[in-house]
Amino acid sequence: MENTGKTSKVLECVLRFVLCILKWVLIVVVVSTLCTTAFTFAMDYAVINILVTDGLKMRVGVALQEKNSEELTKFFTEDYILVDPLQYDTTYYDYTINSYDAQVEVHSLYTRPWKEEATATVTCSATIDGELPISLQTPEQLANPNKIRPPEWETKSYEMKLEKTDGNWIITEVTETEPPAEE
Repeated sequence: MENTGKTSKVLECVLRFVLCILKWVLIVVVVSTLCTTAFTFAMDYAVINILVTDGLKMRVGVALQEKNSEELTKFFTEDYILVDPLQYDTTYYDYTINSYDAQVEVHSLYTRPWKEEATATVTCSATIDGELPISLQTPEQLANPNKIRPPEWETKSYEMKLEKTDGNWIITEVTETEPPAEE
């Protein structure tokens, strides 16, 4: 009988030890899963933020004839580039652009680590320094001693949709929206 009591105490100790190990394994698995999810989310968030910002700046550069439109394929799908209204805007074609500064402000960005899609709300503006070449000026414009500056860039807000294909994010759609309310 004494032997049975010792055996049950040993079994009880072994059971407690196994349960303690299982508890710690479960804690490690849960913490690892949370850390991996948080890291994946943060990585996607950073990549999308950079992609949206650089993509819109490149788009402004293409509209001002300062950048090659073929480089847009790094940021946008071919399907979107074909229908992008800014590709067909000729407002700045006649102007010599000396410099420009495009500013992109990301207002919101929504993605989940387990999804292959994201949405961003942004505002894009630009300041442009340039002039209309003398050879293209009318006689009235030539009479004016001031140089003819290009039109101001219109600040616009956009909702952008992105997809992750082959492990890389790309902008699939850009829709003009109302500017976000001032906070």
